Amino acid sequence: MRTLPLHSALICLLLPLTGYALELTPQQQSSLKIDTVTLQARESAATVMASGTLQADQKRLFRVTPVVGGLVTDLNVVAQTTVRKGQLLAQLHSNALGEAQAEYLDALSRHEVAQSDLQRIQSLYKEGVVAESRLQEADSQHKSVQAMLDQKRRALTLAGVNKAGIDALTHQPDQLARYPLVSPANGVVLEVSIENGQMLAAGETAFRIADLSKLWAEIRIPVSAMAQIKPGSQVAIKVAAFPQQRFSGQLQSLSGMVEAESQTISGRAVIDNSKGLLRPGMYVQAELQGVTQTELMAPASAVFRRGNDNYLFKVSGPRNYDPVKVTVGDNSSGWVTIKSGIPAGAEIVSSGVAELKSHWQYQGGE
Repeated sequence: MRTLPLHSALICLLLPLTGYALELTPQQQSSLKIDTVTLQARESAATVMASGTLQADQKRLFRVTPVVGGLVTDLNVVAQTTVRKGQLLAQLHSNALGEAQAEYLDALSRHEVAQSDLQRIQSLYKEGVVAESRLQEADSQHKSVQAMLDQKRRALTLAGVNKAGIDALTHQPDQLARYPLVSPANGVVLEVSIENGQMLAAGETAFRIADLSKLWAEIRIPVSAMAQIKPGSQVAIKVAAFPQQRFSGQLQSLSGMVEAESQTISGRAVIDNSKGLLRPGMYVQAELQGVTQTELMAPASAVFRRGNDNYLFKVSGPRNYDPVKVTVGDNSSGWVTIKSGIPAGAEIVSSGVAELKSHWQYQGGE
């Protein structure tokens, strides 16, 4: 390629210089601060901007209901209370549960008698005092009572009484007919549907609780960005309440339908809320990381415009810089995708571009 030294302003004005390399004098070169880089392929991911709304994670919403009906005797929490897993929310008095517990204790007592009797008969049989038929009768009675005890124990389990609660009945008889409603998870009480003195039927909702340590961000993604986004993409959101903070998460799913009026597709991101700063219902601005691609990229500082065209300065000699017209793509994190116009491996100017452009224009570059 021809080069045109800067001999005089007159020559610069007379000759059309488009397509000619810019040649700096040693003095001009020393006065400029120019950095260069080698043009090469890099991994990049476009950033997609979208808006959305926070919602509670449906897998972390809980309804607290009794398995047996009863009378509310103690209400321990109200709406908006923060609770821990296993915390007592309310106490019921259940006649049905009391009857089942009493039947279990009776079966337990019968079992103890039958077991003691069997052990006694076994001892006498070994000594030859009783006949084998008596031993078989005692063994049969013991098995019958054991089956009855197992049945009563299962009935208590189906009524929602855990093993510890069943085992405690023998030394806590005052707990008969008392049915505790406890929190199934750490969270916030969203709704309380009962009052003291109210009869609560089996299966009737008493409390609604939400674990808000993770939230769903329902994001409206433009259809034009669908090819760049897929489940698993990283998401960062901002909310008006905390404008300086970013909350991270991951895109969990994309809707199978497009909203016709807005031409957006709904995406669901799971957002970490372990600090408890976010609330369902908040509007969010989301940044979604697109699919990673390997493309030829140049620093954004290296690209300059002339009219409607984009250019890079290619280093073509010790003091020679060739303005090359290029086609550019997305701009991401300070890097610009180069679609065409220059090959990989070329050395380009990354800083000092504005000064070089001024010299080029002075020489007559268009």
